[in-house]
Amino acid sequence: MERLEKLYRKLQEKRLDCFVVTKPVNIFYLLGIELSVGMLVVEQGSYRLYLDSRYKVAAEERGLHLSDEPLKERFKHHKTVAVEGDHLTLTRYQELLDENRSVNFKSEMLVEELRMVKDPHEIQELKEAANRTKETMKMVLQSIHEGVTEEELETLVRHPSFTPIIAFGSNSANVHHRPTNRKYRKGEAVLVDLGVKAGHYMGDMTRTISSPFVQEVKEAHDLAIEACRPGCPLEDLDRIVKDKIPFKDHSLSHGIGLEVHERPFFKSDKKGILLPNMVITIEPGLYTAGIGGARYESMVQITETGCEVLTGLESFL
Repeated sequence: MERLEKLYRKLQEKRLDCFVVTKPVNIFYLLGIELSVGMLVVEQGSYRLYLDSRYKVAAEERGLHLSDEPLKERFKHHKTVAVEGDHLTLTRYQELLDENRSVNFKSEMLVEELRMVKDPHEIQELKEAANRTKETMKMVLQSIHEGVTEEELETLVRHPSFTPIIAFGSNSANVHHRPTNRKYRKGEAVLVDLGVKAGHYMGDMTRTISSPFVQEVKEAHDLAIEACRPGCPLEDLDRIVKDKIPFKDHSLSHGIGLEVHERPFFKSDKKGILLPNMVITIEPGLYTAGIGGARYESMVQITETGCEVLTGLESFL
């Protein structure tokens, strides 16, 4: 329960005496139980998990602390309760207000803050996900031949972290293209963005071949990688890339772990800095409608002194 202990310390730092976790992946991160819905009420040094009958046996087998008291009883001793505002639906929030009219609810995203820095088990899982992703990328690129379709290449990706993006020619200008029955013509650009899972952890990488943009995109990528070290502000990485190429179509960086896209996010966390054992992606790109595009993406672990690229595939390319 080391992660719970870290959360208890977060509550102390924020001077909170009650925090409600409703996002299933955050409950899994803290307690190791997979849910589609549930509520974890965390107080100073203790917690109670509220589940429906589908999950009670699994929770009891794990020795988790369950409670079935009515919703209106959960917070009656608290004046202020923090909730995960980014994830709580309006309906659920209104329910909380109706049942707890004397309570002031505020938004905090404490578990996401914890998840930004990975523990040794998570690093191991992410490295395995990166290795599986590299091997799958290599297989997909080796399977490109005249007449193969984007959809046929997509079928090679097993246990995907997300729907793969496989784009030929002008389709590569679409940042989030979905594979079609378009056939490959020799010499045209190919953009492949895919990820493979290891356990509950995600892989993610992109490579582009035969694009007129790929060399300058890779140079921008490499410059950002060189700057990845503890203490580096996220906004500095963005500046490095934009000084090199006119990059504007999507965020340069995002965290990766239990989700493909998780904190730190460049847009919301750009004032933040890189810390040891963060795992992020670096993914600059250039796109021209009707012509095509190029993106180059790598998973990167921040180390104590610099970084380690987890999805290098240059020897093959």
